[in-house]
Amino acid sequence: MTQAEQPLNGFEKGFTAADEACSVVSLVHKAQEEEPTSAPGETYARARELGLRTSQGCPYAGMTFTVRKGELTALRGRDGSGKTALLLTLAARMTHNQGELAILGEPMPKRARKVQRRIGLGLVKGVNDLRPNLTVESTVAAELSLFGKPAKREKVESYLRSWQLEGAARMNVGDLPAEKLQQLGIALGMAGDPEALAVDDVETGLTLRQSTRLMELLARTARERGVAVMVACASRDLAQMADCVIELS
Repeated sequence: MTQAEQPLNGFEKGFTAADEACSVVSLVHKAQEEEPTSAPGETYARARELGLRTSQGCPYAGMTFTVRKGELTALRGRDGSGKTALLLTLAARMTHNQGELAILGEPMPKRARKVQRRIGLGLVKGVNDLRPNLTVESTVAAELSLFGKPAKREKVESYLRSWQLEGAARMNVGDLPAEKLQQLGIALGMAGDPEALAVDDVETGLTLRQSTRLMELLARTARERGVAVMVACASRDLAQMADCVIELS
């Protein structure tokens, strides 16, 4: 499924028993602990007492925070803590029902459709799964075409090189190792030159070293492209690589 075809409420995973109690959330912004090296970026999202309660549980509640462009924000919590649900909410792909949320200056969920194309989404299982029998090259070409970009082979190869995927161009998506699959998801999420990128689970099937490389890639993407990058993770060490950490427990 392409980025533009993702449903507003595309999150279909069931909540675990751990979700029955609302998540307790704390925000750690490193600019409060260290001397800032630059001025804070433009606001991407602002939440006030944000929450989601369903018949299956309460993934998150009572959340007040700001996400800025040019920064990597980590949503950290154990499995079942609600971090994927929060990530999708911040990507305008899932609807909250408590509190207030503005994304790119637009009130959510009322204007979610308006901003969705301005937000890239990495791979989220059950939301934007890729066709495993297509090659990496053809998958990227289709995504570039969707955003009106040239999709000739030389352009696709150049794009793959920029995301360190040139060696995987002829491979089928289903044959990619976990790290390369995550890189492909990031590359697809950035194909439309979005103002923000949301990436889920940088740990499953990966070593700590591989996950660290992905976090470094996401941090560079945020800084060099001036986008708000949000990533869901469980590891405290990985979260500490981010500019801002939202803890869910």
